[in-house]
Amino acid sequence: MTATTDALQPETSWSAEELHALADVLAGMSAADLPVALLDQLDALERIKSAAAAAQVVIAASFADTVEAADDVPADGRRRPPRGMSIGAEVALAVRTSPHRGEQRVLLSRRLRDDLPGVHDALGRGEICEDQAFAVARGVAHLDSHQRRLVDADLGATPGGLAVLGDEKLRQAVRRSCLAVAADAETRRHRRARADRHVTTRQLDDGTGRVTAIVSVEHLAAVRAVLDDAAAAARAAGDERTGGQVRADTLVHRITGHDPVQPLPVRVNLVIAFESLLEGDEPGHVPGIGWLPAGLCSDLVRAASAAAKATLRRLFVRPADRALIAMESHSRTFPPALAELIQLRDGGLCRTPGCNAPIRHHDHVVRASDGGPTSAHNGQGLCERCNYLKETPGWASWVASTPDTGPHEVHGATEHLRILRSTAPPLPGRHNDHYSPAELRLAQALTLAS
Repeated sequence: MTATTDALQPETSWSAEELHALADVLAGMSAADLPVALLDQLDALERIKSAAAAAQVVIAASFADTVEAADDVPADGRRRPPRGMSIGAEVALAVRTSPHRGEQRVLLSRRLRDDLPGVHDALGRGEICEDQAFAVARGVAHLDSHQRRLVDADLGATPGGLAVLGDEKLRQAVRRSCLAVAADAETRRHRRARADRHVTTRQLDDGTGRVTAIVSVEHLAAVRAVLDDAAAAARAAGDERTGGQVRADTLVHRITGHDPVQPLPVRVNLVIAFESLLEGDEPGHVPGIGWLPAGLCSDLVRAASAAAKATLRRLFVRPADRALIAMESHSRTFPPALAELIQLRDGGLCRTPGCNAPIRHHDHVVRASDGGPTSAHNGQGLCERCNYLKETPGWASWVASTPDTGPHEVHGATEHLRILRSTAPPLPGRHNDHYSPAELRLAQALTLAS
C-alpha cells in the first residue's frame, strides 16, 4: 500500500472506516523474501505503531475536551461520579483496557499533547514507543506545566535524539532534567513518596505470588541486611534451601509468625466438578487464587482430611451448563450467602470488560430503585470504581441471559454508545447431559461421604 503525500500531512483526518480498512490491509500483508527486506518491514511497521500511538494521544485528549465542554448537570438530581471516570471508561472500551488504565491514558495523553510536544513529536516520528512516551509523562507528573515544557526542551536537546536512549537511559535523562529544573518540586515528591509507603500483592499463574513493599530507602537497606544474614546463617548451618528460598521463607515467617515449611491452616472454597473428585482431569477454581489443576485439587482434599488443619467446602454446579444454582432475597442488600454465590460465580473479579480488579461491591444490574430484584440473576460482582461508574447519566445495563439456561450474561451501553458485554467465567466441568439423575446423585453421595 503506497501512502500519498496528502495522507501524510498532520491535518489529514481519516474516518473510522478508512482506518479499519488500513488495519485490514496491514493484517493481511505478507512477509518479504530477503532478510534485509524483512527487517525493513519490521522497522516500518514499528514506525506505524508509534505514529498510530501519537494519533491516539491527540484523539483521546480531544475526546475528553469535547465531552467536558458539553457537560451539563443531570436533570434527575442523581449524584454522579467524577466526569473523568466515565470519560476514561469509554476510552478504555475503545482501546480494550481496564477503566483505570483508560482514565490514566486520558491524563497522560493530555500531558503529552499540552506539556510535552517534543516527546509527542518523537513518538510520531517513531523515535520512541508508546510505553516510553507514557513513561516520560508519568515521570513529570509532579511538575507544573512550565516545568514540564522545560524538561521537554531539555530532552529534545539530547545528542542524536531520543532514539539513541533505551528505557533506563531515558528514565535517567528525565530524572536528571527534573532535578535540574525543579529542585523544590523534587523534594516535595520524595516526601510524598515516603508518606505513601504501602504493600501490594499479586497472584501469579504458577502457584506462587509476589509481595511488593514500597518503603523508605533506609528501611529497605535494613530489610535487605536481615534477609541476607538469614540466608548466610542457613547456608552455614547446611540448610538445603537456596538463598532465595531462605529469604522468602524468612520474610513470611517474620510477617505471619508461621514457619512456611510447616502446613498452614486454611479454609478453602473449592469449586470443582464431581468428575475431578472421581479422578477426572477438569481443573478446580479457588476464589482469590484462580484455576488449579485437578491433581492439585485432589491433593488439597487429601491434605485437608489427613492434617485436619483445613476445611474444604465443595460447591456443585448444574451438570447441563455448569451454572451455580440461583438464589433470591427480598432484601435490598445481598445477604451473605447470595453475595458469596455471586462472588464464586463471577470468579472473584470485577465483571466490567477489561477490569481485573477484585470484587468489592455486589451490584444490582437493574437498580433496586428501578424494580430490579435482589437475586443472583440480577446481581453481579463489581469493583468499587465500576459500581460508582454505573451511576453516570446515560449509562444503562441489563441481564441478557435467562435464569435457567446458559451462563450469566450482562450487557450495557455507555453515554456515547460504547457497548459492554460481560459473561460469567466458565465453571469447572464439561457438559454432562449423558449422565442420568441417578448417576449424578450417586456421585454427589460418594463425594459427600468422602
